[in-house]
Amino acid sequence: MVVATVAFCVGACLVGGAGIFLLLNLSDYKALRTLRRITPTPIGAATGGRVALEGGTEYGTAGRQTAPVSGADCAWYHVRLIREPRRGWPSSDDPDHDVLLDVESPGGFSIAAPSGRLPVDPGILDHPNREGAPVPVHMTLVHRPDPLPPVVAREFVDDLRKGEKLTLTESRVPRGVDVFALGRVARGGEFKQSLAGLTVFTTDSRERMIAAREESIKLGAKLVAGFGLAGLILAGGGAGYLVALP
Repeated sequence: MVVATVAFCVGACLVGGAGIFLLLNLSDYKALRTLRRITPTPIGAATGGRVALEGGTEYGTAGRQTAPVSGADCAWYHVRLIREPRRGWPSSDDPDHDVLLDVESPGGFSIAAPSGRLPVDPGILDHPNREGAPVPVHMTLVHRPDPLPPVVAREFVDDLRKGEKLTLTESRVPRGVDVFALGRVARGGEFKQSLAGLTVFTTDSRERMIAAREESIKLGAKLVAGFGLAGLILAGGGAGYLVALP
């Protein structure tokens, strides 16, 4: 009886897992349909609405930028300095660190091609569901032992207490990186994340994105079939045995 009960429970869990994989597969189907349906538009012709674009990263309205931490030439950067742990008595909703510095280059950056240039909202880089390989290059320094660059005021280092540490992060968008983007051109002519559905800003090509989705769908179908079949066998066998008990 114990074995039958365990078999039934395990089988039910497997069937539930198959359902989860099915939902994920449906999401992949929807994303694949979007990638195939929205074909790339010449950047110069992207005047509004949802679009797919292919081009290279370029300087924004502020021109050439120099990343403060790495010293690298770039199209855009964001630098953040945090101190851990947080001082004071934070509530359960507060972060466990203090933000001492949070700056980014002015003017954002652009995506460009021979057909034209379009400004990009840097917020698209932080989209939680953004697809594909990331465009920004990240760098992290922790004090101590790493020395911190001049962008960090000396007062922050001098004020450091025992048991605290400073973490400096830099995210930068190099100039001239080929990207594939899917989002929307907002009023005012800036490329932003989609209001709903798929958002893409990646160094992967459109063809690679489509191929990855197709491969994910194939794997998902196998998992749905395998989990579902194994679950039905175990759950059905366990239930049949339990029902047959006097």
